[in-house]
Amino acid sequence: MGKNKILSGAFAWLFLGLIICFITSFITSMSYDIINFVYGGYRYLIFLAVELVLAIFLSLRIFKMKPVTAIICYLLYTIITGLTLTGVLLVYTKESIAYVFLATALIFGSFALIGRYTKTDMTKWGIYLVFAIIAIVILEVVNIFLMNNTLNIILAIVGILVFCAFTAYDVQKALRLSENIPNASIYCAFSLFLDFINLFIDLVRLFGKRDN
Repeated sequence: MGKNKILSGAFAWLFLGLIICFITSFITSMSYDIINFVYGGYRYLIFLAVELVLAIFLSLRIFKMKPVTAIICYLLYTIITGLTLTGVLLVYTKESIAYVFLATALIFGSFALIGRYTKTDMTKWGIYLVFAIIAIVILEVVNIFLMNNTLNIILAIVGILVFCAFTAYDVQKALRLSENIPNASIYCAFSLFLDFINLFIDLVRLFGKRDN
C-alpha cells in the first residue's frame, strides 16, 4: 500500500508541476517584457544554467531536505523550466503544440503503465539510460556547430525512445522505494517531470509545425 501511496503522490505532484510549467510558458509567451527579460542578452543562458544547477541539486540533496524545502525547490524548478520552454511556444504553432502535448501525454501514460505492471526487472536499465542521455547531450552540443538536420532528427528519435524507457524505469523505481524515505513522492515526481518535458521537446522537434 505504501508503494502505491508514493506513486500516487508522485503523479499528483507531477500533475501540479506540469500545470505550473505550461501556465508559466503561456504567460511568458504573451508578454514581450517577460520575453525580453528572459531571452535578452545572455540572460537565457543564465536561466538554463540555474535550471541545470537546480536539477543537479535536487537529484543529489532531495532525500536530505526538509519536506517544505524539497517542495519549494521542485516547484521553483517547474517555473524556471516553464520560462526556458517558452521558446517552443514562440517557434511552433499553438495547434501543433497542443497535438504534440496530447501525444506526449498518451505516450507517457502508456509507458508509465508498462512500468507499473510489467514483470520485467528494469533495475539495471538505469546506468545504460544515463549513458544514453550523456551521449545525446554531447551530440546535441556538437550539432550546434554542425547544424545537421538529419542528425537533429536522429537525436530526437533516440531521445523519444530513451525517455519512454526512462518513464517506465522511473515508475518501477517509485514502486521499489520505501515509504520511510524522505520526500520520496517529490523525488519521483521530479524524475517523471524530466521524462515528460524531454519527451515533449523531442516530439515537438519531430512533429511541431513552425510558426511563420
